Amino acid sequence: MKKILLSVIAMAALAACQVKQVKEQPIANVEGTAVYGDSIKNDQVISINSIQTTMKDEPKKDMKIKGVVDEVCPKKGCWMMMKQDNGDVIRITFKDYKIFVPKDLAGKEVVLDGFAYADTVSVEKLKHYAEDAGKSAEEIAKITASKKSVAFEAKGVVVLN
Repeated sequence: MKKILLSVIAMAALAACQVKQVKEQPIANVEGTAVYGDSIKNDQVISINSIQTTMKDEPKKDMKIKGVVDEVCPKKGCWMMMKQDNGDVIRITFKDYKIFVPKDLAGKEVVLDGFAYADTVSVEKLKHYAEDAGKSAEEIAKITASKKSVAFEAKGVVVLN
């Protein structure tokens, strides 16, 4: 009988000592005036100016960035350009060519989810981009060398304003 009573007391003491598990609060999505592609969780969003430091010499890195759109493909909205404070321009393309953004998005602040990567853009592709952007034949003819840069492929875009 003493063994049973001691066992019951021991189980009661253990039950009283159980650590209550705290439920993690779900991370909310970034809220904005429009979403193109996937919605974006509102965590670990960095400024577009921090891309290179965040990459830390990695050739490709998943991240979420925030910045202002400088230019959009005037034909279809199939790419965007965003400038960093140092003047560098980041080309934004969209995963599997499945996202198209409004052509009047220039000047709007956006959050992007995807990955940044080191890119060498061929002369052919640079000429194609220049053509899409409505550059003159003379300007396009001046493109004679490939260009190394950082680019970004987005799977989601949230327009903030």
